[in-house]
Amino acid sequence: MYLRNVGIFVKDLEGAKAFFEKYFDAKLLKEINNPEKNYYSYVMVLNESGMIELMCKPETVDLGQDPNRLGIAHICITVDSREQLDTIIDGFKKDGYKIQYEPSKPEGPGEVRAVTFEGIVMEVNYGF
Repeated sequence: MYLRNVGIFVKDLEGAKAFFEKYFDAKLLKEINNPEKNYYSYVMVLNESGMIELMCKPETVDLGQDPNRLGIAHICITVDSREQLDTIIDGFKKDGYKIQYEPSKPEGPGEVRAVTFEGIVMEVNYGF
C-alpha cells in the first residue's frame, strides 16, 4: 500500500503550480480541464515519489487558514541534502512566507515548517 497523491484546492492554479515547480522541482504529469463542471487541475509528480493534485473550482469556499484547524495539518517533503533544505528556507524567507520553525543548528539534520502559498503548511526536512 502507498499514498498516491494529495489533492489541494487552490484559488490560483497557475501560482500553485509555479510554487511546487520552484521549491520542489515538481513536474506536470497531467492537466485536467472540465469547463462543464468548472473544474481544473494539475497533477504534478514530485521526484517520482508521490504526486500532488492542485485543483481549482472557482466556487470553492475558503473556511480559514488557522494552522490548528481540523483536517490535513501539513505536507512534509524530505529533501536529499542540507544544502537543498537551506535553499528552500532562504526562498521561503525571501518570498515572505511565515516560518513557524526552522533548524536550530546550521548543519546536520533539520526541518522547517512554513505557511506558504495560499496558506498551505509545508514541512521540509533533511536527515530524519
